[in-house]
Amino acid sequence: MMKKIKRLLLIPLIWMAALVFLIEEYIWDITARVMAQLGALRAIHAIEKHITALPPRWAVFAFLLPSSILIPAKLIGLHAIANGHLMLGSITFVLAKIAGMALFSRIFNLTRPALMQVLWFSRLYEWIMFYRNRIHAYLDNWPAYQQVKRRLAAIRFMIKGRGRLLRFLRRVRKHRQL
Repeated sequence: MMKKIKRLLLIPLIWMAALVFLIEEYIWDITARVMAQLGALRAIHAIEKHITALPPRWAVFAFLLPSSILIPAKLIGLHAIANGHLMLGSITFVLAKIAGMALFSRIFNLTRPALMQVLWFSRLYEWIMFYRNRIHAYLDNWPAYQQVKRRLAAIRFMIKGRGRLLRFLRRVRKHRQL
């Protein structure tokens, strides 16, 4: 009886974890691409060059700084939600989350070699990746999870396809006007 209850409670948690994984990976990929494009700007490239050259201790500081700055923004969003400002709080929280992930992913990519020289960080990273990969392997064996991934990929493809179609139609209109 207890196993049935545990299984019934576990299924929604697994679905929620799967959804969080998919959303986080999608946002991570998008923000990493955007931040890499921003890195082509001269001023940002100069800053990134300095970040890349940081020694390990300063790399840890640079890596953790954006998260510590954006935590108050997330708390403000949660406070707004708790006080009945659902839309404002949600937007604040989501924007802080996305900005945090963008900075987090970019700075991680820039400081990774230095971070891996810090023993505790290296061990923490290996531990996190081990469990992340285990969770992915577990979820990847679920047909429903695979189906959700396929549907999201199809939606992404449709959105990209519409964007390409709109750009093509704008170019055609522009040529007609010339």
